[in-house]
Amino acid sequence: MKIKLLVFLFVINNAVIAETNSYGSSKEKVNQSEINWLLDRHNIQEARGGTTSGLEPEIDKAPSDYFIKLQNSKKQKEKDRFAILAMAGDYRANFEFTEIFGSSPNYSLDNPYKSWGTETIMVIQNSENFISLQHILVMYMKDKDGNTKGPYMQKHWRQDWSYEDKKILEFQGKNEWAVKRHENVKKSWSQAVYQVDDSPRYESYGIWVHENGVSRWVSKSTNRPLPRREHTVRDDYDLLKGVNKISILPWGWVMEENNDKIETPKKYIGTEYGLARYQKIANYDFTPALEYWQSSKGYWDLVRDRWDRIISYDASFCMKKYHNDKPLFNYHFLQAEKYKKEKDILKAKRDVDQTINNFIINNCGSNKAEAKIKP
Repeated sequence: MKIKLLVFLFVINNAVIAETNSYGSSKEKVNQSEINWLLDRHNIQEARGGTTSGLEPEIDKAPSDYFIKLQNSKKQKEKDRFAILAMAGDYRANFEFTEIFGSSPNYSLDNPYKSWGTETIMVIQNSENFISLQHILVMYMKDKDGNTKGPYMQKHWRQDWSYEDKKILEFQGKNEWAVKRHENVKKSWSQAVYQVDDSPRYESYGIWVHENGVSRWVSKSTNRPLPRREHTVRDDYDLLKGVNKISILPWGWVMEENNDKIETPKKYIGTEYGLARYQKIANYDFTPALEYWQSSKGYWDLVRDRWDRIISYDASFCMKKYHNDKPLFNYHFLQAEKYKKEKDILKAKRDVDQTINNFIINNCGSNKAEAKIKP
């Protein structure tokens, strides 16, 4: 079976994510003062998102082994770890983001974003105080004649969980990042989220609460850059200030986002609500994801190690969006393919270090006097 690696389709135009935008009557923004209902606008406004149709998976309603262990455990930290590990597995993932209000009376509400995909979430590191989960999309598409095509595979985002983490990487706006220290972190877990190319997306921390058969983690408010679904279509803001809530349930898990859109330094633009729902699925062939990871994980280990070193310096840094008119993921995905064929770890390390260095700007932003990031 030939695997088509969707290196750029998902990241640029979400083509790997299946269609959910076949409803609504208008592709235009709507004036919030002229409508009564903000959350449910499907009858007046068409959703944007994926443009392809995917193979419908079989929903698995049985609880996972980790969820069962979570329910049976009596120790707080052990329950925390089982809740995080319960996010691993095979899923149908639905993504919904809707602007719900804006700052000005006649604010134009953007079209809701809706898409879905099928992805497996793998535990790639697991120790007492640290868990890393890698998401990989695998899609089988339906063409206009109803024929199934694929598989199409895309390395997706990653989430790292650290116990009582005092150093949080925070986005400052204007492409600047800085490590901030937090002392009141007893019994908390930080969640650091990374892009498809393993560059930072956002990080925050919170405490897991386990009660009434559901486990929930609510983050502190955290800054983050524009997501890819926004930065190609919006130029009126440059920072999201959001709070995440994760709920672990017998059939899967849900991540809610409440995000304020900010034009830095302090201009409030509007607010969006986001929902990512992960439903467990069965009898779906994720072999391409497992094969890809086995053949390329040595390369991505190097990428994660380079970012760990950069963040460990505690110096602020800025990131360029492009180098030679290409985004970071472009370089990494091509280099990962070369590594799969050559397995030259020394060459891969040189490529990784040079590539990431090309996107790092030292002595930038609000802390120009800080130490330079080491090569």
